[in-house]
Amino acid sequence: MNDKKDSARVRMTKQMLRQAFTQLLLEKPIQNITVRELCEKAQVNRGTFYIHYKDIYDLMESIEEQMTRELGSVLSNLDVSPKNVKGLVEPYREVFEFLKQNSDMCTILLGENSDFAFVNRLINIGKEYCLKQYMDCYPTADKKQTEYFYSFISSGCIGLLRQWAANDFKDSATSIAVMAQNLMLGAAKALQMPMKWV
Repeated sequence: MNDKKDSARVRMTKQMLRQAFTQLLLEKPIQNITVRELCEKAQVNRGTFYIHYKDIYDLMESIEEQMTRELGSVLSNLDVSPKNVKGLVEPYREVFEFLKQNSDMCTILLGENSDFAFVNRLINIGKEYCLKQYMDCYPTADKKQTEYFYSFISSGCIGLLRQWAANDFKDSATSIAVMAQNLMLGAAKALQMPMKWV
């Protein structure tokens, strides 16, 4: 019973630190945030902070790793093939719904002072998985072609996410998923045409 209470307390503490951290990141760059002001804002003891994190950068890395891990779990069970007979709206909706649930960090990590390493990590999460599906769907397309296609689609999805964040995530995840599906299906025509590399 005590383990459950302790676990709930740890989750609550980490959530309070994350909320305070994201609020501070909207005001100033990470290098100007001190552990003292973070703890004051979160109403958490500095000693408690150091139980969980080495410093501010460790906190940021922990949040990014958690998001990356959870997004990878969401993607691993999805059929994002352009020829998915059920359509792509539901798979994309699940991804965008997850990102909306993490809108606090998405707003910061994809904003003007975006963390390009994190953006690249997002793009690379599903690369191998998606490339295999594309090549299965379009056997006449070569690997290089599908890699360019994935780069185009994934960058487009990051662009959609940035615009969605700029609109304060007011549009539904389903609406953004429909937009992503329409863009992908239009672009998928490029995989139906064999490329001659010159």
